[in-house]
Amino acid sequence: VLLRHQAVTLRQTIAAAARANEAAGGQAEAQIHERLLDNVRLLAEIDRRGGLNAPFLERTAATNRLFRVAVFRADGSRAYSSGEGGGRGLGGGEGAGFGAPGRGFPAAGLLQRLLAGTETEAVGELHSPRWGGRERVAAGIRRPNGGAILINADAGEIEALQRQTSLDSLIEDMVAATGQLAYIMLDRGDLHIARGDLPEAGEAGAAPASISEGASGPLLERELSSRGRPILEFAGPVALGEGQPANLRVGLRLDDLRRSERRMVVRLAVSLAAALLLSLLALGTVWLRQAYSALSEKHALAEAALRRRDRLSAMGELASTVAHEVRNPLNAIAMSAQRLRREFLASASAAAEEDRAELAQLLGVVEGETRRINDNVQQLLEYARPPKLAPREADLAADVRDVVAASRALAETRGVSLAVETAGNGLAVFDPAQLRQAVENLVRNAIEATPAGGAVTVTVTTGGKGHAIEVRDTGGGIAPEDLAKVFDLYFTTKPHGTGVGLAVTHQIVTAHAGTIEVDSVPGRGTRMTIRLPLSIEGGARA
Repeated sequence: VLLRHQAVTLRQTIAAAARANEAAGGQAEAQIHERLLDNVRLLAEIDRRGGLNAPFLERTAATNRLFRVAVFRADGSRAYSSGEGGGRGLGGGEGAGFGAPGRGFPAAGLLQRLLAGTETEAVGELHSPRWGGRERVAAGIRRPNGGAILINADAGEIEALQRQTSLDSLIEDMVAATGQLAYIMLDRGDLHIARGDLPEAGEAGAAPASISEGASGPLLERELSSRGRPILEFAGPVALGEGQPANLRVGLRLDDLRRSERRMVVRLAVSLAAALLLSLLALGTVWLRQAYSALSEKHALAEAALRRRDRLSAMGELASTVAHEVRNPLNAIAMSAQRLRREFLASASAAAEEDRAELAQLLGVVEGETRRINDNVQQLLEYARPPKLAPREADLAADVRDVVAASRALAETRGVSLAVETAGNGLAVFDPAQLRQAVENLVRNAIEATPAGGAVTVTVTTGGKGHAIEVRDTGGGIAPEDLAKVFDLYFTTKPHGTGVGLAVTHQIVTAHAGTIEVDSVPGRGTRMTIRLPLSIEGGARA
């Protein structure tokens, strides 16, 4: 592929260089022509002022390195010229020096056009003098009163430019300067250029294959052998400028490529072996780390479960003791308060009304506090000995919507907007009663933590990994130091909170083999997310 790109680039370089050299050569030749015309224009201006004569022309020819300067009359006869008369100039003729009509020399034709008035100034083509030597070029200008002024100059600079802009020289330089380039062959009409180690006529290669379609036609590629060395040849038309495209064949040597391929194969084999060994070591290390991490995580979970079980077991025994030791006297207190209300207040008709009211208030306090203590004992028993899960397939989204509907009254009284969003299939396997309790706790906490004008949004989603229930509020958030303790029993930041709701919620979610996550930013709100698996087999609480 690299050689193909190199061949395409080389073809484009040859075409671009040929066009650039041709343009540069034409521009430089035009500049030389303009310089010659400047000379004859200057002579014409001096002639108009009457300052031309043979000695002046001699000095002009010597100063500007001109072969001949001549002034002709309107009839074509020579008025005067530099050098000695007769025979050395742009052509022969009767004392003309530059030639006379009918002689066939290029300068004579230029003189004829100037005398006839078809051109006022012009530069002739390159021509060779009759006696041999370097080529020359003539330039002339028509005189205002008829006649012409001609100069005959050395064309060496133009010849040098033509050699510099020669496509043959360009290709020869490219082949000599590029070691990987075996040969270049170019054909266009009568132009045939071939440079480099050309393949012999009897040497054949593989059938050419088209590899790309260029602006001038397809580029063909084939492998062949030249003098026993492998060559990759690219052939196809290329536009060198105006006119028909040229057929360009470029041969690139494959010796370095073959050696590079062999070295690359050896290095690749060594690299692959080393990479394989390193990969095996890395995989082994990763596997060991993952196995260790999994074991550590399982160990941590097992330890946490064991501690939780021990704590619940101890809490269960404590709850039984508390229930027995507290509820018995508590029942006696409650029954005594009821008896006093029923018997004493009814029989104390003679007592003052103010005393009856105070007695009724005190009995109310005793009964209220008795119920509160009893509720706390009941919460402790429920947390220490939670009921067994009864999972079944139910509509999770519908249950969550019911919880939100039941909580709207609380939200309205606090001036908080409450919205629910459900997406996906709402069917899931869970204990509806217990999970409803967990969601109610989260929604109630979110409403109570949100100031008037805020919003609480409940979202239910179902995906390939399980179900998610998200409760998001715009309240004051939770302090970073309190995040790790929000699910601890009896931990609360509310003035009248019990610290039981979130602990029970966490217990219910864990019993469903799920997780609960807390994301809170102080001043911006809190988001709590319950994640439940698609199935709770093996994770349900017994």
